[in-house]
Amino acid sequence: MAMTARTSAVVPVNISTNWTGTQVIPDNNGNGVAFSFNLSGLGAVFITDVKVDLNIAGGWNGDLFAYLSHGSGYSVLLNRPGSTAGNPGGSGVSGLNVEFSDSYLTDIHTALNNPLTGNFAPDGRTASPFSALDTDPRTAMLGSFKGIDPNGSWTLFFADVSPLSTSTIQSWTVNVGFAVPEPGCAALVGLALALGFVRRAMRRH
Repeated sequence: MAMTARTSAVVPVNISTNWTGTQVIPDNNGNGVAFSFNLSGLGAVFITDVKVDLNIAGGWNGDLFAYLSHGSGYSVLLNRPGSTAGNPGGSGVSGLNVEFSDSYLTDIHTALNNPLTGNFAPDGRTASPFSALDTDPRTAMLGSFKGIDPNGSWTLFFADVSPLSTSTIQSWTVNVGFAVPEPGCAALVGLALALGFVRRAMRRH
């Protein structure tokens, strides 16, 4: 009798962590400001997708550097948008209200529209924010989180690395999509209970 291998299915789930307030990004200061939050109690799951929404007011977008990190995952969201060999100061657009996903086609580094709103792919450039250019390779995308355990500490970091203007974070959201391997309904029930106890501790530096 022939035997057929059984392929394990997965059940997609999403969880969002968000912050709203008024947080100035220190001007011309590489130490920046970091938000830390913790996901826990999710069980034996793995990340399938990550999206990030940022709402930042004022300042000079070409000054900004931002990244998201967790475990082995690291994605550069902003790295001096608009900076090129001919325009090292970057984009002079003030403020942004955007969503990042690897599935979006437009590289945020090249987006100079004012106001800067909509859906964009992360910058992804790991070059120093003091010398980042549009020609640098894009290797730090949100896909770096795929397949890893979402449980544990996450960090969303912002810095303004050039003087004379100040940006203010008004809100952010990190949406983590993850999957639960089968078998069965028991796993779903366990996950539902676990989600009720997710702790989201944040601290600002």
